[in-house]
Amino acid sequence: MTTPDLALTRPAGPSLAIFLALMTGATCIGFSGVFVRFADIGPAAAGFWRMIFALPVLAAWMALERRNPTDGTVRSGAWGPIALAGLAFAVDVILYNASLGFTTIANASLLGNLSPVVVVLGGWLLLGEKPTRRILGALMLALGGAMLLVLPKFVAASGAPASAAGTFGDTLAIGAAIAYAGYILAIRRARDLADAGRIGLISSVLCAIFCLATALILDETIIPQSLQGWLAVIALGLVSHALGQGLITLSLGHYGASAASLVMVYPALVSVLAAWAIFAEQPSPAQAFGGVAILAAVLLVRKG
Repeated sequence: MTTPDLALTRPAGPSLAIFLALMTGATCIGFSGVFVRFADIGPAAAGFWRMIFALPVLAAWMALERRNPTDGTVRSGAWGPIALAGLAFAVDVILYNASLGFTTIANASLLGNLSPVVVVLGGWLLLGEKPTRRILGALMLALGGAMLLVLPKFVAASGAPASAAGTFGDTLAIGAAIAYAGYILAIRRARDLADAGRIGLISSVLCAIFCLATALILDETIIPQSLQGWLAVIALGLVSHALGQGLITLSLGHYGASAASLVMVYPALVSVLAAWAIFAEQPSPAQAFGGVAILAAVLLVRKG
């Protein structure tokens, strides 16, 4: 008597479309470092414009969701995680953008994507999402591949001991990874209580306010000084945030925090390829092998 009811209420697994949305979002985020390099403003200011240009898209997304009678609502307890997501993402954006002024895109991308380590532990301890052996194996494979992606650049940059500036940049990237882990966990919690469009819009508004306040305090250059600078911040907003972060927010409603965060290592591969094409930073055989390892980890996440 109860078996049919259980079958009806059992949640379906993530579809191929949701997986592709997660991968597309991760790819868009992989170009964020390139866009920041082309922007001629401060790191916090770049974060501010990233939010501003994404807001119209996110507002339209929220409006479309509200047309569905089952969407457009915020349950009790959602505002705390949404606010935390906005603050955590602002810290992540500012630290990551700042790290690009002191270290390479590959280093910043690798260290900035160490967040899966924190997310797996945080998802386990805070959300009760105990990782499976497959997920833990994929985590090790992904992080090992990411290390191979950046190892040749560490060697090239450290024929002598690492410079103080490079070490500072790497430290900023690690801080960004910790902040992004907090963002992923907060978004995962918020997606249980509110729709993706509303979460994305509100958290982005809060992030923009925090970034602007930080830019003013640090006396950064806030207005882009060239057409290239404007195009870079527009791309940050529309490609990396509205499309990239938006798709990830949507997909996190279907994947657990641990599995989704593993896919977020994929932008490191995108960043290396983009740096190769744009800045002539040719990957070594070790980096190519690392890229294959990351793709293998992504496939493990899909099957897990």
